[in-house]
Amino acid sequence: MNAFKDGLLFLYEKMKLYKEVIACYMQAHDHEGLIACCKKLGDSTQGGDPSLFSDLLTYFGELGEDCTKEVKEVLSYIERDDVLPPIVVLQTLSKNPCLTLSVVKDYIARKLEQESKLIEEDRKATEKYQEETTSMRKEIQELRTNAKIFQLSKCTACTFTLDLPAVHFMCMHSFHLRCLGDNEKECPECAPEYRSISETKRNLEQNAKDRISSSSK
Repeated sequence: MNAFKDGLLFLYEKMKLYKEVIACYMQAHDHEGLIACCKKLGDSTQGGDPSLFSDLLTYFGELGEDCTKEVKEVLSYIERDDVLPPIVVLQTLSKNPCLTLSVVKDYIARKLEQESKLIEEDRKATEKYQEETTSMRKEIQELRTNAKIFQLSKCTACTFTLDLPAVHFMCMHSFHLRCLGDNEKECPECAPEYRSISETKRNLEQNAKDRISSSSK
């Protein structure tokens, strides 16, 4: 019978039917084998399926017996791969009356600390961009009301003396038209920095949306 089970597990694994593999361990009530299996098949760094740990947590949440040791080990992998938001972890484990809050206390504390750091980083980044925005608005206002004098006598790209046709940018860089090639709408010196700032801003906005989405699940 054991040979048949081993063969079945081997077949499931080869066919990448990982959920069927862990289902066999669940039916056998083999917790040690179950966790070892998920560690092997759920390792994202090795191309595994991290969602197996979600199934594993659900199993222990519905087990109806004390499985504190096992749950703590499962939580370490869920935290490592960020498989589930903390609220889902709490909701899942709350179904098991034999588990106490102490099981998730350290996990929740670490997640709260992590979220606090991210919030602080976002706050600092927001303040920085607000200051930059205010500065840019002042510059725009000055451009609208005051004349801008371009005093560069050399091309920023080739460093030779400027001659016509030349292009002057508001960042105070000047170029021969021939040195700009096909792109004469943005300063080649400043464009990479502006694109980097724009990308950072988009990432911050997306991260904020993702955290809001995760918290609402």
